[in-house]
Amino acid sequence: MAKMRVAEFMTLVHDRTMELLPTELRESCTARVRFVWFQVHFHTPKVHYEVWLARKIERIEIGLHFEGQREFSYAWAERLAEHMEAMQAEIGPEYELEEWTASWARLHETLPYDPPNAILADEIAHRFARLIAVCQPIIEAERPNVPEALAVEAPKKAGRPRFGG
Repeated sequence: MAKMRVAEFMTLVHDRTMELLPTELRESCTARVRFVWFQVHFHTPKVHYEVWLARKIERIEIGLHFEGQREFSYAWAERLAEHMEAMQAEIGPEYELEEWTASWARLHETLPYDPPNAILADEIAHRFARLIAVCQPIIEAERPNVPEALAVEAPKKAGRPRFGG
């Protein structure tokens, strides 16, 4: 199988994922490709699905990210944790829910970073579409339990400039 350029690979993953998603999900999502990642979100980009080519660590991540304030991200992780057994039965036991940073959480799996090619793009698209199809109904059901206001960053206080040393 011929090696592809990253942009061509990610476009193929995008196109194939969109073909595989159920119509109602495909028509209600926002999707974007930015060089080494492809994101899909429904209500807020702070809760998004992502395929990320992490070339430095030679892995491809497929995941659901919660990237708001700590209370928001962790509330989502707690809600999702209640569904992990059922979700893993559908998406696979290799998916893990974890604290990612001090304020972000994610449900994800990683695969070896192989040279981009059409067969790998198809495999990634199938996994990604399955993750979205399984998790998005749970996200929709749990939305009332995680107030969107928790995702809003608090305004920063203007500090006084410091001069001298």
